[in-house]
Amino acid sequence: MPRPGPGAAVLVPVDLKLVSYNVRGLNKPEKRRRLLRDMASLHASIVFVQETHFCSTTPPSLRDRRFPLGYFDHAPESKSRGTAILISSSVPFVHSETYTAGDGRCVFVKGTIGGAVYTLANVYLPNVGQHRYLAKRLHILESFAEGTLILGGDFNIPMVPREDSSSARQRTPHRILAGIHRSLRALRLVDVWRALNPTVRDFTYYSSVHHTYTRLDYFFVPQFDLPLVRESTILATTWSDHAPVVLSLSSPLLRPRDTLWQLNESLLSDPGLVTRVDEALTNYFADHERTEVPLPTVWESHKAMIRGLLISLASRKKKEQRRELEALHSDIRRLERTHQESGLDDTYTELIQARTRLANALNPQLQRAILRTKCYFTLHEDKPGRLLARLLKQQRRRTYVPEIRTLTGKVTPDPNEIARSFREYYSALYNSVEDGGPPSMELIDNFLATRIPYRLTKEQGAPLSSPVTTEEVSVALKRQKNGKAPGPDGLPASYYKKFGDTLIPHMVQVFNALLTGQEFHTHSLSATMVVIPKEGKDPLSCASYRPISLLNSDIKLFASVLANRLHPLASLLVRRDQVGFIPGREARDGTIRTLNVLHLARHSETPTLLLSTDAEKAFDRVSWPFLFSTLRAMNLPVEFINWIAALYREPNARVRVNGVLSDSFRIQNGTRQGCPLSPLLFALSLEPLLESVRQNVKITGLEGTRETHKVSAYADDLIFYITNPLITLPEIVTEFQKYGALSNLKLNLEKSEVLNLTVQESTERHLRREHPFIWCNTKMRYLGIWLTKQTQDLYRENFLLLWEALRRDLAAWKPLKISWFGKISILKMNVLPRLLYLFQTIPVYIPPAYFTMVQSDCSKFVWNNSRLRISFQTMTRPKGRGGLAVPDFRLYYRATHLLRIVEWTGGGRHALWQDLELGATPHPTGVLPWMDPRRRSPQALKHPLVGATLRVWLAVIQRCSLSSYPSPLVPLERNPDFQVGVHPRLRRRLGGAPVVRALHFLSGPDLSPPWERDPQAAPPTILERFNYTQISHYLLSLPARHRLVRSHTPFEDLALNTRPISHGISCIYRLLQTTIGDTSPSFEHTWDEMIGSPITEDQWKDSYELAHRGSPQTRLQSNSYKVLALWYCTLALLFRIGLRLTPNCWRCDGASGSYLHVWWDCPGISPFWRQIKDTLMEVTSLDLPFTPGTFLLTHTTCSTESLRKSVALPMLMTARLLIARCWGQTATPSYRAWLTCMEEVRTLEDLMARVRDTMEGHLRKWFHWCSYVSSNVCRTRLS
Repeated sequence: MPRPGPGAAVLVPVDLKLVSYNVRGLNKPEKRRRLLRDMASLHASIVFVQETHFCSTTPPSLRDRRFPLGYFDHAPESKSRGTAILISSSVPFVHSETYTAGDGRCVFVKGTIGGAVYTLANVYLPNVGQHRYLAKRLHILESFAEGTLILGGDFNIPMVPREDSSSARQRTPHRILAGIHRSLRALRLVDVWRALNPTVRDFTYYSSVHHTYTRLDYFFVPQFDLPLVRESTILATTWSDHAPVVLSLSSPLLRPRDTLWQLNESLLSDPGLVTRVDEALTNYFADHERTEVPLPTVWESHKAMIRGLLISLASRKKKEQRRELEALHSDIRRLERTHQESGLDDTYTELIQARTRLANALNPQLQRAILRTKCYFTLHEDKPGRLLARLLKQQRRRTYVPEIRTLTGKVTPDPNEIARSFREYYSALYNSVEDGGPPSMELIDNFLATRIPYRLTKEQGAPLSSPVTTEEVSVALKRQKNGKAPGPDGLPASYYKKFGDTLIPHMVQVFNALLTGQEFHTHSLSATMVVIPKEGKDPLSCASYRPISLLNSDIKLFASVLANRLHPLASLLVRRDQVGFIPGREARDGTIRTLNVLHLARHSETPTLLLSTDAEKAFDRVSWPFLFSTLRAMNLPVEFINWIAALYREPNARVRVNGVLSDSFRIQNGTRQGCPLSPLLFALSLEPLLESVRQNVKITGLEGTRETHKVSAYADDLIFYITNPLITLPEIVTEFQKYGALSNLKLNLEKSEVLNLTVQESTERHLRREHPFIWCNTKMRYLGIWLTKQTQDLYRENFLLLWEALRRDLAAWKPLKISWFGKISILKMNVLPRLLYLFQTIPVYIPPAYFTMVQSDCSKFVWNNSRLRISFQTMTRPKGRGGLAVPDFRLYYRATHLLRIVEWTGGGRHALWQDLELGATPHPTGVLPWMDPRRRSPQALKHPLVGATLRVWLAVIQRCSLSSYPSPLVPLERNPDFQVGVHPRLRRRLGGAPVVRALHFLSGPDLSPPWERDPQAAPPTILERFNYTQISHYLLSLPARHRLVRSHTPFEDLALNTRPISHGISCIYRLLQTTIGDTSPSFEHTWDEMIGSPITEDQWKDSYELAHRGSPQTRLQSNSYKVLALWYCTLALLFRIGLRLTPNCWRCDGASGSYLHVWWDCPGISPFWRQIKDTLMEVTSLDLPFTPGTFLLTHTTCSTESLRKSVALPMLMTARLLIARCWGQTATPSYRAWLTCMEEVRTLEDLMARVRDTMEGHLRKWFHWCSYVSSNVCRTRLS
């Protein structure tokens, strides 16, 4: 092994540890978890598993984070046999080929590990005819194998009976043994364990029937690979009937001797440990309260103290757990050897007892682990979130880098060389200096002097410089997500949340001490840089990986506090051309503006093209002198700039790749990815470039109503609207060069793209020769959408292509084990966001057929191509009104367009696309929706964006009762029916309304001039009076003028809002839902008929709330809703549609199996409900009416809030669940089964309460239930 270079991580060789284990079935989750836990404790690299007993149609998962790769061969259509090869996450296995026999007995896998080729072959031979089966498979293996071959598994035969069987007798026919040895010799395969233990007798299986030990489990390697073997051992037989066999091979793998410590967050759930840590923190800070040591150093030192304490406490806890288990394993192995020699029954009895003791010691741990997993899955299954998102991912992202190309061009798999290559690359990137040295501060200041569009006043900047408060840090800490990887100090955000009362006051002191000249400790500013491969890039190039800086959690908290302060001022400092990461601005502001440019270019005579620039590592190359000069030029307070400077005062980083840490290197430029402040700082630093483009008269753009449109930016994604390309293109490149020389930005000309809209071909040919841009033929990608030369192609190139991708995804997700509730969640969390992004960024007309296709495919996905048991219209209703909140995509499409009308009317956002649309039609967009529909210009309807919005408006205005004509919002300016307009003096009396409307002259049911409503107003002039008379005459002449004085509709109130609407699309979507399809679901009327009395709207509202929010478990929510929605098919229904010969109930066979009969009236189910009622009375003292409305629909006199806090609700919900589980069976749910189900619910809610720290409420809720379960009354009912 080569000696490591200076500063290189010390690496030690890593053996490949292979384990072969016959597990006798893994269909129980306890056994799967036990296997994975045992293999992890053995530090197994590769595991050969036999007898998984998985069915090929629905095999359970045998993977976790420790063994993410698995290759399987299942038995067809039966739970027998089954083989698997599991590969640890610590092994950089690169798969190349797999062979499976298809009978559950054989799986071969080939791939590379550390650059070396390995072939792994796992077999499980039958009980008879072993020689024929092995010969057949080895013949295939001979042509399949490549590199180092390892054959292992359960061969179901002792190879040398005299040595491998305790009876020393040969029970197997000689021809079978001879055939097996002949096949093994043909491949020169050697029995590894026997080669290392030629005189030792040991066994892997004991037959209690024959009282015989045999060695049936083997590892074989080719004779020439025997020098690779380190050791081979047979372990104790514990929970399976076979013993694991271990083989260790030397390998090309190396691992670092030192690793980064990271807090095990499960320790924070140990009350005793939390108390010890809290006491240590309190004592530490008390001891250092009056020290002369700088506060940042005291703070950083506390981390070292707490790390040491946590490591010692965790080690002690782990040793205590291991000590007993190791002793039990030793006893089992000793008793096995003794029994192998003596064969005494007493010894065998002791051996069984020892194994039982081991199982008893391990089972509680396994049960707790399984319960925690079950709790997590129960609470998160079928809900939008991380669990469902992981299930939908088709591939895991590989973070292991098997090899890299160094600066010299050499490709190396050496871990130190890989880490060093990344260090050299990022060190050069984060310490880049332009040729000629860094620019002088004078040059930077002169450049910025005329390129800062806005400077803060002293009053505006005052909040930025005030001392950091405890409340600010607490708010920032609450927003931190748990489960995120910590920085080099190993302390995650959960540590600060757990001990926040102790830590936050001292953290605030440290942050404020930075203003007195103190600095963060060097270790505080260190970071661990991890690399993530970019899709579709060269995996050998360091530039093909995205660096993510893992900062220390306290530094991220401080950056969050500063970012929260800067957010409200960002929109002042950064002009509207920049729409990325600025509050109140969105990606759609850039795309809609560009689409308007496309239309304007096509309908004007100005030659136009689009230039989308690519900046190389823009965030990583930001020059700090330029950044801080920009902040000073914007008049940010000195104190605030000093706080930011504290984060950038000599930070350092180490690259971690494949577990190896590179040397530390300084960072001298760039905004750190992973820092909450970075996006804002980058936007501020880029503003001088954008201002240079705005000010350069040689860079021409398209003229709007009030603005000249030259450039749009989303962070570093810039797109230029160029109208004089021969002059403008060189000027843009020049501006980039000027800016880049000072800010370190580097433009990739070869990766920048141009889309020619209306420039002549001769001009384009000239530009192609002069500029090395990528020239797109018909379309260009920008912010996730395709920009096309013709606006009519936008629908085809975006919406149709997206839906083709969605249909492929839906087809791929269909085989997954996801309930219909889970599939609905997929529509919400995956399908809707993708469609909604296009609805917002490309607001063009979409034909109704598109939504019909979308609805059809989504319905087929949810209902698995079967009949809809609940109509799509009912499912799209809100949950509180009898639906499931399934997204109505057409309604969302309409909501996006109606939001545009709100923005046209209120004018609160002032996005630049509004300036282009304002001049695109003869009438302003704020006037179009509210004027006489007959007087609208055809030009407006022909506009691809404005016309699409007006078409939606015309389709829904009457149907949804959004407004009527004339409306109080009738415009009095730019109105073709009232061309007089409003006199300027009269307009000034009305304040700053963007458009003067009829409502400004209304006071109750009458018209009144504004001076009469303000007693202190100046007397009107003659012109004002005359103008008011004209306005009055016009308004009184309108048809149905009584509509002018009516109350505003909810949508009109939204449209008059002069501030941006929070969650505007969702708000309008809910508004449309209240007006469309307001009839109640059909099942409500059916329940009225079944019960014989009408159910009130409030009762239904309570039923829906309790069904959806009565339990955190999705299965209980789903079942409760199914009962309400008449989801279950009864025999009476099946008889009516011709699928059954009789309508009689399957339980009693004496009455028609109607819905109410099966759930309530049947003599077979009534006793069960009586028992539930009696238990409810015993536990909660609630004497509920014995009616189906109470027990099936949860109609009680109690409030929904009190029921949700009561154990009565889960008692009713679990009872319904058990009846549903027995659907179609003659058997009825037993009282014991109900108690068991209730205990499962209680246990899961107990775990949830511990996680959420709500144990007090949980114990109060379940106290009387626990008392009842342990009472004599309960035992009597059970008996």
